[in-house]
Amino acid sequence: MSTSAAQSSIPRDAAVVEDLKKKLSRDKRRSRVVSEKFSKCKGSSKIHPMNQPYVMVHLPAVSEQSKKDFSFPKVELHLHLDGSIRFSTLLELSLFCGTPLKGAKTVEELKKVLTTHEPANLSKVLEAFDLLLPVVRGDEAAIERIAYEMCEDQAANGVIYFEARYSPHLLCVPGGKLSSVGVVEAVKRGFDRGEAKFGVKARSIVCCIRGLHQYADDVLQIATNCRHLGVVAIDVAGSAHGADEQYEQQIVDIFEQAFKRGIHRTVHAGESGATNEVLKAINDMHAERIGHGYHIMEDPEFYKKSFIDDKRIHLEACPYSSVMTGSVPLDWKNHPVATWAKDNVNFSISRDDPTCFDNTMFSELQLAKDEIGVTVHQLWQCQVNAARSCFLPEEEKKPIIEKILAAEPPSH
Repeated sequence: MSTSAAQSSIPRDAAVVEDLKKKLSRDKRRSRVVSEKFSKCKGSSKIHPMNQPYVMVHLPAVSEQSKKDFSFPKVELHLHLDGSIRFSTLLELSLFCGTPLKGAKTVEELKKVLTTHEPANLSKVLEAFDLLLPVVRGDEAAIERIAYEMCEDQAANGVIYFEARYSPHLLCVPGGKLSSVGVVEAVKRGFDRGEAKFGVKARSIVCCIRGLHQYADDVLQIATNCRHLGVVAIDVAGSAHGADEQYEQQIVDIFEQAFKRGIHRTVHAGESGATNEVLKAINDMHAERIGHGYHIMEDPEFYKKSFIDDKRIHLEACPYSSVMTGSVPLDWKNHPVATWAKDNVNFSISRDDPTCFDNTMFSELQLAKDEIGVTVHQLWQCQVNAARSCFLPEEEKKPIIEKILAAEPPSH
């Protein structure tokens, strides 16, 4: 079979996963260079080595005192819906649809299959999506249930507002009964039920996928026409192409159109790519928020100008995910978030894909406090930042911001 024929036989979403796997080896080759650049940005002559293979890094236990410290209302901005499925729900759905999950029959067995606690293990993260997507794809009731359960789980961690992002096209089957708009409708029903039951407000961000630019225009139309379904923005995720991780022109054009239509924009950038990826996201795609963005630290002048002196662009940080995927070296005290907090940068803390990392908002804040050195007051400020940078209309933001401001902890 020719290479082109082999590629065409791969399902389109699987092709994206294959593309990401190819990118993994390149990312690992870059990691030592990245570590050196981070160290230089910190003013250190020492190069922090990448962790050795098979080092396991588990999230810290969340104490009752920490729950009191982190009792302020929370806002989560960077959360993938298809990476936020309960393990128990996945097991039940897998049994119902007959799609195996590597033989896992209990939650603990499934966690071993899907989660990673080994730094720089992007392949394990990608494998998790390869396994879980077939379980939920095209299942309208399952998608609604996932959205509803996200609200319940968020309420348990004191989250009062969150934005969940997803590709409607990866959650439906081409030619199947459930359309891309049908996916958004299912999510909306789940969020509506969740808000009514748990008091958690939730909205959708629809994603373009690099490598699947043929769906980009449909994503734009959904963002334009489905605001009544809670769609507040567009995003682009997945693997970029080329040595400099250039964005596909079709996707850049879609973001230009979104800007002209008044649709909010967040862009995955600077996660594994260099600073120029973030610069393009801001200048060419009119990004208001940057997903991850850790590699802005490679260019101190750009970092100072765009994120210290000018605080309009919000950074969506996911600390545990950043190390597990190899975006950032395992060196918590020199993690970009430590510098962002010190410099009062406009950033917030999110979990990214809890199904892959088994993390909660409490555990992520605990990690930031214990390992990275972010204070409780700085973590509260992250919630203020997130509320101010969320994509709700101003009149809906206001009560959320007021609730968080009213819960300010001591600054010492």
